Amino acid sequence: MSPILAGVALAVTAGAVIAVSAREARAAFIGLAVALGLGPFLADPLPGAAILGARVVTAVLVVVLLRAVATADAGGGSRTGWPAQAMLAASAAIAGIAVAIALEALDPGGPGRPASGSPFDSITPRALALAAGAAALVLGAAPALLGRRALGAAIGLLLAIHGVVLVQT
Repeated sequence: MSPILAGVALAVTAGAVIAVSAREARAAFIGLAVALGLGPFLADPLPGAAILGARVVTAVLVVVLLRAVATADAGGGSRTGWPAQAMLAASAAIAGIAVAIALEALDPGGPGRPASGSPFDSITPRALALAAGAAALVLGAAPALLGRRALGAAIGLLLAIHGVVLVQT
């Protein structure tokens, strides 16, 4: 497991938590930009520079467009607060890692689980992408489906779609 890749997965998950739970629209936009902008770097293998650049620029443009149409009272955030959202994201990420490890162990051509060493040796880039994707999908589902404010629903929908893309990665 690469510490840099683990940091990117953690930053994507933290950005999703901030985007969903922030009470101010600016903080939600920053969290959304972090989650969407760093998500492409979790791909295994890493795509070319042109594709990475296009996905990062797209993420920034999405946030700029959302900010342009948002009104001043568009904040609100989660009713449960960021600690509950962080715990929800952490549990989804742990479940994602467990599913990825189990799927790799079942793969006949795959490396399987290492016989010795640290338990962190079995966390692959695919497992980190699945963990961040599961966290973004779980965090974005409630605001996307039950959001009362348009901005919260839009942020939730973007996070849910981003989670699906990361899970597919």
